Amino acid sequence: MKELQKKLILIITPHLKGGPWQWGRDLVEKINEAGQFQTEHIFNAGDKFLSPFRFGANVIHTTNPLAWSVLFQPLILTVHGRPGNRLWSFFYCFSYYCASIVTVPSEFLKTTLKFKKALVIPNAINISKFPEVKLTARDFFNILTVTKFWFPEKTRGLFELARVIFDLSKDFDKRINWRIIGYGPLLEDIKKSIGTLEKPANLSVQWFGFDMPQKYFSDSDIFAYFSYEDNMPIAIMEAMASGLPIVTNQVGAVGELIDNNKDGFIAVKHRDYQNILLKLMGDFNLRKEIGRAARDKIKNKFSWEVILPKWVELYNKLIK
Repeated sequence: MKELQKKLILIITPHLKGGPWQWGRDLVEKINEAGQFQTEHIFNAGDKFLSPFRFGANVIHTTNPLAWSVLFQPLILTVHGRPGNRLWSFFYCFSYYCASIVTVPSEFLKTTLKFKKALVIPNAINISKFPEVKLTARDFFNILTVTKFWFPEKTRGLFELARVIFDLSKDFDKRINWRIIGYGPLLEDIKKSIGTLEKPANLSVQWFGFDMPQKYFSDSDIFAYFSYEDNMPIAIMEAMASGLPIVTNQVGAVGELIDNNKDGFIAVKHRDYQNILLKLMGDFNLRKEIGRAARDKIKNKFSWEVILPKWVELYNKLIK
């Protein structure tokens, strides 16, 4: 008996390898592994232009509000963040009304964009790629930060985090190694800005540029994050999946990721952030407890095993 041809889904993302690109890559991988559908990751400009004319495509799933279909395929628009300017806001609003279905990864973004009819399907993590960290008690601390230096508000957040860590180090009696992973056009500017701060002798600031965060999770004690503009940071989710205790400021949808004081910490003020870090550095058992709870949170609510069935259900709904 001839095997039935699988339905084809085109997943369109930006070509830059940021959060939306990574989301598209992982979704394609997981859908193809499941075997019910065939999916392709479209991110090159030429392929994007030709995608509406793909006769074999049954669904077009895009993060780009300019995507369209000439063959009346169902179109899913997934929005991962706020538009950068009024022109893009217009395109997203227009696409919101034209798309068959609109999804966002958080309630925060749904409310912010005023997309009342949007479905919330969170970002997901492949937890198998993040072995659980074996935290150890030692006489120094490695604090890890992973971010990107493409947006001024993220970069400004790192400077505020630098002020927090520099201030607490002045009265701390152990060595602190603050390790920063990230890249982007604003990297050199933030290096210079942080370089103007008076650095305590017991603090080292180490810049690693573009690198895989997984390489540094196993030798870290705490994951610290600070940004003034974000939605649902993948960097935080990956650190949680590894079992690191998380400290972050209140930004975007972090409150949907973290139950404060249970599987991570959300600081509201500069002094709160300092006190939380000091509390974690002074309590090894608390670091283990919070890290373990963070990993469980990702496994039970934000792993692909939990999120993938939501996408499969959505595709089945559109392909009849």
